[in-house]
Amino acid sequence: MFTPNPHQTGRLIVIDDEPAVRKVVKKFLERLGHYVEEAATGEEALSKISNGNFDIVITDIKLPKMDGMAVLDKIKEIKSEIDVIVVTGYGSIESAVSFMKAGALDYISKPINTDHLEIIIEKALERKELIIAARERDIYLKMSLTDALTGLFNHKYFMDHLEREIQSSRRSGIDLSIMMLDIDDFKKVNDSFGHQTGDKVLQYLSSDIIRACRTHDTVARYGGEEFGIILPNTDIVKSEAVAQRILTIISSQVYKPLHAPITVSIGISGFPRHANERDDLIQRADMALYRSKESGKNRYTVYDSRFGAGD
Repeated sequence: MFTPNPHQTGRLIVIDDEPAVRKVVKKFLERLGHYVEEAATGEEALSKISNGNFDIVITDIKLPKMDGMAVLDKIKEIKSEIDVIVVTGYGSIESAVSFMKAGALDYISKPINTDHLEIIIEKALERKELIIAARERDIYLKMSLTDALTGLFNHKYFMDHLEREIQSSRRSGIDLSIMMLDIDDFKKVNDSFGHQTGDKVLQYLSSDIIRACRTHDTVARYGGEEFGIILPNTDIVKSEAVAQRILTIISSQVYKPLHAPITVSIGISGFPRHANERDDLIQRADMALYRSKESGKNRYTVYDSRFGAGD
């Protein structure tokens, strides 16, 4: 579990047209370990923000020429991730609330209570730290579930998700189908054009598979040039229609790196028609895939129990 650093330091700008106020606030914040810059006007502050990296802006509501609200709006336009704390000398909560609605993080009244200010800044930096950690967690989660080359789900996700879909189909009594898809003669592509061209073909082909499938289907790179597709709530007849659409779309494309079309072969199996367990379902789809290869490629084959009996 992520725990924010209670002593996190930040980069701050203090905007106030009163030099004495700026000096007091700057000195206090620097004693806490923060890097602090001053600005007497909104224009000066915006120039520094545009050219620097800051976490928090502390601005007076009442400023010459450009008031605090205008400064807030401009800051959010320039760098929306910067937190803004407004300082009001009006004694009016309503004016501060209007700033909060416009995007300010918090407010503090004059004369400034430094203890209160310290707490607000500490919470702001904790919040920023949490946001960064959440983004990093999401990135790492995505990386753990997707294939770096194609952007499709990876083998692990395919296996885990297929298990979940089988359990769901088992509860609902509704059929589930899967496809195993392999690019025909892909070794020749790598041998003739190089692995970089082969990678581009995989990327283009992945997009075409996604385009041919339905929004609720799951497409994954199973390994190498093989892809796995999960079709929930889909019987064999419906899965054949999807397979035919995939074949048609892919074989009609001229793949730029090759300046020629490519084809794929597909094997289909269904739950519970062909298997009741995940690994058996995949094995049967693979057997059907190999039958497509043996029968001339660029086609789909539905698993048949005779495939394993020497027909």
